[in-house]
Amino acid sequence: MATVVSIMDRSEWTANTDNIVVVDAQQQSLTWIPRDLWSPTLHNRVNAAFKLGGHPMLCAALVEQGVPAAESLCLLRDAVTDALRETSVLVPVEEHLRFWYPMAPDLEIEDGRKQVEFSPPAEELSGERIHQWIGARYAVTGPSSDLFRIARQQVLVRRLLEDGFDFTRALANPQSVSSTGASALDELREVRGDWRYEVIDDVVPEKIDGMAVLVRLLR
Repeated sequence: MATVVSIMDRSEWTANTDNIVVVDAQQQSLTWIPRDLWSPTLHNRVNAAFKLGGHPMLCAALVEQGVPAAESLCLLRDAVTDALRETSVLVPVEEHLRFWYPMAPDLEIEDGRKQVEFSPPAEELSGERIHQWIGARYAVTGPSSDLFRIARQQVLVRRLLEDGFDFTRALANPQSVSSTGASALDELREVRGDWRYEVIDDVVPEKIDGMAVLVRLLR
């Protein structure tokens, strides 16, 4: 059994899922699914699956990608914001990073942007800086891809686990949590920092029906 954990990109259940991670306790692995991954069945990005059909459709979209999940746990954005509110974490930074980011985490970048930077060898993140680290998608120079953002998310998750962060803090408000049942939490409680971190990265960028998407290569 594996459990998919997803986070909405807004604090409403009709939003897209901004982050999708499959937790597999048996394999001791965490697998990140790019939000822009194309789903032929949905004829849409995989991050639209939950808003279109809830947990069943999200799980079905992952099966289509060869990453099955029997259980599902979805969180509104404010659940994660509240859980991280008093958190400070030191993350390694290998090279100077500069991104365009919305004026606030809950705004659209089209409504205004600011430049955020992360400098080697490490950054102490707290408050909005955590959300900039895990959410920034548009590099000031050079290529921009969800895969780069996922790499930063993996660094943060590993550091939080090493620091003993309790991820169940995000479950404090039941109205901000949707799941397929109590068993959806079982695997989440087992996650450790030394697990294997993976990502679906055998993809190529394409444009389908005007949407910029990532399409998996033939397997």
